[in-house]
Amino acid sequence: MSKMKRTMLCAALALPAFALLLSAAGAGSVNALTADGTQERQGYLEESYRAYLESAGYAGKMASSAIEVDVASFTASDGMEASYRDGAAIAGENGSITWSVPVREAGFYHIALTYAPVAGTNAKIERKLRIDGKSLFAGMDQLVFHRVWDSSAAIAQKDGNEIRPNAIEKTEPMTVYLNDSRKRGLEPYAFYLSAGTHDLIFESVKEPIEIRGIALQAAPEIKPYADALAQWQSTLKVYEGASLVYQAERTDGRTVGIEKSSVDIMLATDYANPSTVPYHPYKIKLNTIGGTSWRTPGDFISWRIEAPEEGLYRISFRGAQNTNRGVMSYRQLKVNGEVPFREAEAIPFAFHSGFVHYVPGSGGEEYLIPLKQGENTISLEVVLGDFAMPLSEVEKSVLALNGLYRKTVQITGLVPDRYIDYEITKKIPGYAQTLQEESERLQAVVRELVRITGEKGEKTAMIEKMQVQAERLSQNPEAVITELATMENNISSMGTWISSISEMPLQLDSFTLSAPDAPLPAAKPNPFVRAYYGAVRFFSTFFVDETTLSSGEQDGAIKVWIAAGRDQAQVIKTLIDQSFTPRSNIPVELQLIPEEVILPATLAGNGPDVALAIPQATVVNFAMRSALADLSKLDGFDGIRGRFNESLWRTVSYRDGVYGIPEQSTFLMMFYRKDILDQLGLQPPGTWAEAEHVISVLHANNYDFYISGQELYPSLVYQSGGDLYQGSGSDYGIQSGLASDEAMSAFNQLTRFFTSYRLPVTADFPNRFRTGSMPVGIAPYVTYNQLEVFAPEIRGLWSFAPLPGVEQAGGGVNRAALATTIDSVMMEASDKKEAAWEFMKWWAETETQAQYANALESVMGSAARYPTANVDVLKRLPWAAKDAEQLMRQLEDTVGFPEVPGGYMTPRAIDYAFRSVVTSGRNPREALYMNIKQIDRELEKKRKEFKLSTDRGAR
Repeated sequence: MSKMKRTMLCAALALPAFALLLSAAGAGSVNALTADGTQERQGYLEESYRAYLESAGYAGKMASSAIEVDVASFTASDGMEASYRDGAAIAGENGSITWSVPVREAGFYHIALTYAPVAGTNAKIERKLRIDGKSLFAGMDQLVFHRVWDSSAAIAQKDGNEIRPNAIEKTEPMTVYLNDSRKRGLEPYAFYLSAGTHDLIFESVKEPIEIRGIALQAAPEIKPYADALAQWQSTLKVYEGASLVYQAERTDGRTVGIEKSSVDIMLATDYANPSTVPYHPYKIKLNTIGGTSWRTPGDFISWRIEAPEEGLYRISFRGAQNTNRGVMSYRQLKVNGEVPFREAEAIPFAFHSGFVHYVPGSGGEEYLIPLKQGENTISLEVVLGDFAMPLSEVEKSVLALNGLYRKTVQITGLVPDRYIDYEITKKIPGYAQTLQEESERLQAVVRELVRITGEKGEKTAMIEKMQVQAERLSQNPEAVITELATMENNISSMGTWISSISEMPLQLDSFTLSAPDAPLPAAKPNPFVRAYYGAVRFFSTFFVDETTLSSGEQDGAIKVWIAAGRDQAQVIKTLIDQSFTPRSNIPVELQLIPEEVILPATLAGNGPDVALAIPQATVVNFAMRSALADLSKLDGFDGIRGRFNESLWRTVSYRDGVYGIPEQSTFLMMFYRKDILDQLGLQPPGTWAEAEHVISVLHANNYDFYISGQELYPSLVYQSGGDLYQGSGSDYGIQSGLASDEAMSAFNQLTRFFTSYRLPVTADFPNRFRTGSMPVGIAPYVTYNQLEVFAPEIRGLWSFAPLPGVEQAGGGVNRAALATTIDSVMMEASDKKEAAWEFMKWWAETETQAQYANALESVMGSAARYPTANVDVLKRLPWAAKDAEQLMRQLEDTVGFPEVPGGYMTPRAIDYAFRSVVTSGRNPREALYMNIKQIDRELEKKRKEFKLSTDRGAR
């Protein structure tokens, strides 16, 4: 360390005495009594479920009898693989399983299911329920059963930095009552069954399941707090001992176990608050749990704790809800597996800028909970609470307004002529009335949001904007032709609002059991302590290398550089510390370095041994310059090769060598809106001829079809039987292959979509897809993640499929899709090739990649689902079975994009030719041919530079 850095560090560390001296000024402590909205919440039910209960005559009374279903007597159908073993029916992830249930007493029943997860992916288990073949309300189409992960393992340390422990899945049976998976309603679903025999049909959506018991019975009644307290006080005394602090993120003498419903719920580091335990100003201390990783309705954390005596305890949670301004985060509290009183069904955690003590209570009264002496469980589950009504109402409004928008576009097109009278109110019955109804609905939503939060703010602004426009247009419907784009934007904004409002983040450090009036530990440090640690953290930035995720230089360490984000690098570091280094005894220095730095650093003698997340073009560019090691010559390479689609190796091959291992792979797929195609009587096209028919029908109804022309063209070349380049072996790439009849035909077909059918050259496809104005499109398959997360209002209304293909003369359809890769490489200059190869083999293992993919999704959310190149890893990611089937179909037909010297000119020339045809009306064959000359010149130039054959007559 330099003299200057030592001086700065000493100056920072000299402050403790001063800070401690001033700590007598008192520690900041903020206690937040949670409010209660139970009465309002109890009246809300999802609309289709409410209608079902009303039609069935539900008045709150359940049948008095209980029915146990014989789980061994089932019938499997629709391709279901089911078996009975050790007292359980094991149902696969495809098809349906049915139980016939005799019912003697007609009435309403809750359904209790005892199940255990079957080893699969990290995904939640999903099913649809049919009773006598019918879906009675929307909630029956999405029943979610959680896995349970034990997070009790001790937290290890390395160089003072804590390492996130692995969570271990528990497969023990658990019993749940079927309920709203989105946690809008908090009571179990009630089903009316007449006397006689009824079929309970569970249809698989995602993941296998082991069903150990099914019971039709009334769930235990949950009493109001006042009634429950009176009952407890007759047998239990109020605790009067010392306050007991339990860590939320780790086990200690008091917290003896931690379980969670998802690996997504992660331990995190809080640097901002020195009162968080344990704490360090710049080293990694995993001192909290949750935050944005604990935000999804239905996810829970459960703590097994030791209580010193039986009694009634006040409970408080030291936590932070500082990411969702204007929104309460709700949690359902359970004690020993049961909700202790009705008010605990949805406890609000209000927004605060930092950590506070949240004390459940209402009207100035703090709630007490009953605990037995010894081990107890405390659980918090994410629920929507008071936001259930606004969320559901906005979802209904988005669907209604989206439908109205699509009908409008069918008449006016996307760019209406303001001088044409489209007679919208005549052609769309009830147009003004629908707008007025939605305006009134959104007004009610705004009022409810103000009641919940006490203010108008960013969460009401988007709703008010749409409400004002809907009110205005209801008075003058014909004015919609001047406001169509604004209407589309407002509807999209409400879709984004749905995503944000349904997320309920909460970060916890600890919780405290205490006597009712006992003082709580300080939630915040005093300003002087905060200032001291802030100064230490500031000065640490001068001598702690933020790009290096390992601590200093280590003897024999291999240097690994990653050209990705800090979140990705942190996950990799955790995996290295947990798995690779303990197993191999090879230390690793991991650094975040931009991709463009790697080659200059290597030439200067300061490069890495291994580089991760390198684009395929860079891989071959380095290989041409002899900067990379040929992996195909190393021991164990053949074992790695079989884990990937063989065509992907084209992306990292140069001449006779292989210079990278694919990590990620992306390719195009076709997305389509099922609801709109059904409305128009269309099926997703399987060939390009069928696609032309679909486009014609869409255009006739003022819809559009999206194709990214330049991106699709290489796939069309391979579908037509062509290739991007000519030559074979070391001569592959000696000349462009686009002059072939197949490539020319493909280019003519592609440009016809834009010249004859007038498809848009550019478009915001995800947004236009969600509004429905562009119900079919070709896009990278990772668009799925974006739509799944950011377009919740159309969930279940869309899907994706392999690309349309070219019909072959001998029968069948060629659906080839070009795939590109992100890769890991080893530098030729490395003097630790053996250790580096061990690291690369470990990194390419299916288990390592699966752990990385799941950890990355848990940290960054479903929108960051890892586009793995490993086929076995793809099967283990949390895709729904039907979606995974479509992905695998397209993956089988992928063709790796080949990289050759001078190949960078090919996409440029394609773009030039495409634009000259689409925008200037040039003849397709002529335009492509003229640009092929540029490609050939660049290929020849680069082959000469790298001393490769340029004799085209010898190929």
